Amino acid sequence: MLAAPAVGLNRVFCAPNVGGRESDASYPAWEYRWGQEVVREYLEPAGDLKGKSVLDVGCGLGDKTAAYAEGDVAMVPDTDSELRDVRASCVWARDHAPAVARSFFAGDASALPVADGVFDTVVANDAMEHFNRPERALREMARAVKPGGAIWIFFTPHFSPLGSHLYDYIHAPWCHLVFRRQTLERAVARVLVTRESDMAQQDARLVAAHIMARYDTARNHMSVRWFERICRAVPGLKVVYRELCPARYRILTPLTHVPGIREIISGFVVCRLRRTVS
Repeated sequence: MLAAPAVGLNRVFCAPNVGGRESDASYPAWEYRWGQEVVREYLEPAGDLKGKSVLDVGCGLGDKTAAYAEGDVAMVPDTDSELRDVRASCVWARDHAPAVARSFFAGDASALPVADGVFDTVVANDAMEHFNRPERALREMARAVKPGGAIWIFFTPHFSPLGSHLYDYIHAPWCHLVFRRQTLERAVARVLVTRESDMAQQDARLVAAHIMARYDTARNHMSVRWFERICRAVPGLKVVYRELCPARYRILTPLTHVPGIREIISGFVVCRLRRTVS
């Protein structure tokens, strides 16, 4: 019964429009398209790709990085804390990426294994909300970028309607703010049983427990306010562009400028920081 309200709201709310959820195979292709959009809308207009050395922090499967590499860059190293994702990145690059100098390595974002001031551009896309030590990670990105270089951050804030990252199972917006964790886990298990007709309830509970374990550890509760505080705390960085995007309706954009309300209206944060000349 505890899960009934959360599951019942799936009949009221449609599944959010998050790409790549159709299958495991569709996710890399969606991320590649998302990387192309980031290139087209942000990186190329700012002049942060062509002829530049670009570090992709939190590269995941490397599909977004492949899109960055198509921007006529000089070099695109990728790093991620998950070794399996780094291996998958190598496969993706071999099959899809253009012939450009690339390398992949596993590394903690809070202790990047790179020299100081090596890169023209650093990108962290869909990663800031997952770093274990986000302020330290931003300090490391600032260390890795050249004076005058750019750091691009794209992330979903904690208080976003989709901040739970459970939207594959629970469609209700802000479910992580409305329901207790135990309720969410029970709801995920019930959804799994409903979708997989041959899945036993015990197996569904085990899968749901695994999903919720990642829910507990893979999110750092990064809010808009916290991110802004981190940006101010890291010396040598200047915010030159920031955009708070509503989760769904662009007409709500003015509300992203209202303190307090902006936290729950903003579905995505885009920020470009410049390393000041030392």
